[in-house]
Amino acid sequence: MNASQAIQKLRLVIRRQHKAINTENSYVYWVRRYIHSVKQYPPTLSSEDKVERFLSALAQNRNIAAATQHQAFNALVFFYRDVLLLPLKNVELLRVTRPAHLRQAPSQANVRALLETVPNVAGYPTNLIARLLYGCGLRVTEPLHLRIKDINLQKSTLAIRDSKGGKDRVVALPKSLVPEIKQQFQFAKTIWLRDQQDDIPLQIPENLASKYPEVGFSWAWAWLFPGHHPCRHPHSHLIVRYHMHEAHVQRAVKIARRKLGIMVLPHELRHGYATHALEAGANPRAIQQAMGHKSLETTMKYLHSESLSVRSPLEVLFNT
Repeated sequence: MNASQAIQKLRLVIRRQHKAINTENSYVYWVRRYIHSVKQYPPTLSSEDKVERFLSALAQNRNIAAATQHQAFNALVFFYRDVLLLPLKNVELLRVTRPAHLRQAPSQANVRALLETVPNVAGYPTNLIARLLYGCGLRVTEPLHLRIKDINLQKSTLAIRDSKGGKDRVVALPKSLVPEIKQQFQFAKTIWLRDQQDDIPLQIPENLASKYPEVGFSWAWAWLFPGHHPCRHPHSHLIVRYHMHEAHVQRAVKIARRKLGIMVLPHELRHGYATHALEAGANPRAIQQAMGHKSLETTMKYLHSESLSVRSPLEVLFNT
């Protein structure tokens, strides 16, 4: 199997497992780099030794973050296990240990100022999306993936589908956002009706599209935040309607933080949700479910009250 055939098979396996487009692009990138590097290694090396040498070279590059090394590791493990059907042995020790960083959460004052300043850019309701990130504890792409069927205005809930780890969850929609969500419904319906006339389907999972093609024209599957222009699907090459791009949200928050002179990233609004809810006395397990954390320990990283409760011995020394 040559390099071109290996990459083609890699893409087929990834698509068969319904992994995200970003995952496909990432895995293809790292496997290509690996195949190129392997040509320079002695042919007598085992697969495990080749992977170790490749990952060690990455580790020596100080410009490559631990998360990036972790991504490369996962790509190669997947390539050998699922594509070549030759699982690597004893390679877990090569998995990079990510440094344990504190979760950075903006203050409530900074969040309020930011949300009052975030503009709507490129004709998209990026201010509303920023408030969803903070108000519901969402990752940046999660509100963009919302479809009409995922929103229950009567119960004020959002269904977050196929989020990190392939998990679904339900979160509370702040009632203050319901009027604007209703307005967004009307905008989304205008786009959907136009696509009906132009015979442009929605982007939907490929297995569903092949089995039930009518779903691509269903209002229930329409995007809450549709892109302004149809695009070509990277797999089927059909012209479809996709949701707006996350770059617009990133840009809107950047404009606001520069104007205010503060440093708040879009993902840190999610951190703010967890930290401020925990500080207000919310049940940690409820926060865990709302944020889609696998472990309660991940949620508790937002709460530092235990360490802050320790009285410094310096104070004891000079106040006795």
